[in-house]
Amino acid sequence: MLRIVLLVLFSLSLSARCYPEPYRDIAEPLFKARAALDNLVYHAPLRHKVLAYQAHSDRVLGRYLPVKSDSDPKLKNAYYNALQTLQSAHKELQKFLHRELAKAIETDRYRTFLAIIDTNNPDDYKSPYMREKIYTYYNAHRLQGDSCYLDSRIKKEWDSIAPYYPEKGVVNYARTENAYYREVILLSTQNSPYSAKVRAFLKMNNVKFTEHDIETSGEGQLLFEHYEGKRIPMVIINHRVVEGYNEFEMDKLLRH
Repeated sequence: MLRIVLLVLFSLSLSARCYPEPYRDIAEPLFKARAALDNLVYHAPLRHKVLAYQAHSDRVLGRYLPVKSDSDPKLKNAYYNALQTLQSAHKELQKFLHRELAKAIETDRYRTFLAIIDTNNPDDYKSPYMREKIYTYYNAHRLQGDSCYLDSRIKKEWDSIAPYYPEKGVVNYARTENAYYREVILLSTQNSPYSAKVRAFLKMNNVKFTEHDIETSGEGQLLFEHYEGKRIPMVIINHRVVEGYNEFEMDKLLRH
């Protein structure tokens, strides 16, 4: 905890000072991104990588803060190389946070979701599928806490995402491409908690499905063997398989 407090105080002291003059087009976005990470250190799965990046960023800025446009060329070159290394580290951190954002939605950790969203990572919106997933999840949980950044994005993009905002804040799978010919089969067991979660997901989204308990149903056992099942629950959507509780994969197959 002391390390976290010291890093936050150090970041505040750095933010009050000017950045080095050279290479500002590279440096300024990196140092601003560093400050946006402060809230993430309070989330255990993110803490280690975020603190490592912040420490790296602080070392670069602290060491090269005196660099000016007329500084020694060797010093400027060293600063440029340090910025390139920091830029690579930031890209890796963005990839990590993008994966953690998907996990936060899948495991319903809304506070972690909000903390990552507020870092404004452009990677989160490159995929239309992920973008819609973010907006839908946010709409369903917004009363628990809001994001000015997301509210602004949604307002700008409303015309393209409105179909994914029915009354209950979940995707209306009755209006997706394959709704009229879709076949959904759930293979479950009676005591499987994840089978119950899949069943609830399908019912909540008004998806018609057939369920077979593989411990009591011969047809269920045959389907499990036919699709070379390894885990329960198993969802078969138009002959494509999703094992375990994987909302992302189910959503993707139910849409297309």
